[in-house]
Amino acid sequence: MKTEEQDDLWRLLGNAKAPSVSPFFSRNVLRAIREEKQERAGIFWRLFGRSGQSDTWRWALLSASACILLVVSGLAFHRSTQPPQQAQADQVIVLAQQVSTSPDYQVINHLDELLASEETSVWLEK
Repeated sequence: MKTEEQDDLWRLLGNAKAPSVSPFFSRNVLRAIREEKQERAGIFWRLFGRSGQSDTWRWALLSASACILLVVSGLAFHRSTQPPQQAQADQVIVLAQQVSTSPDYQVINHLDELLASEETSVWLEK
């Protein structure tokens, strides 16, 4: 670092006048802040904030929003719990095709007769 450049800077800063603050600086800053118009942003401030106007429109808006939210969530829940009927029908058709093309179809077709004959078998009677 070049010290001669820094020496010139410090010499210049040493000649500068020190800033002076008014004794009422903080009071003036706070007054200016209070005088500025505060913007109230956000939906919650509009619904629940106090602005001197009638609160009926706020509650009407809040209740309408709640009803819409309730209806939408109910429809979404109903749709998610409802079984997809077309998908189940397609699965049944696929299973029926697999069973009908199976080589064991004749055995499955006569299964009730086989079970009935087994129940009346002589070997099972005591």
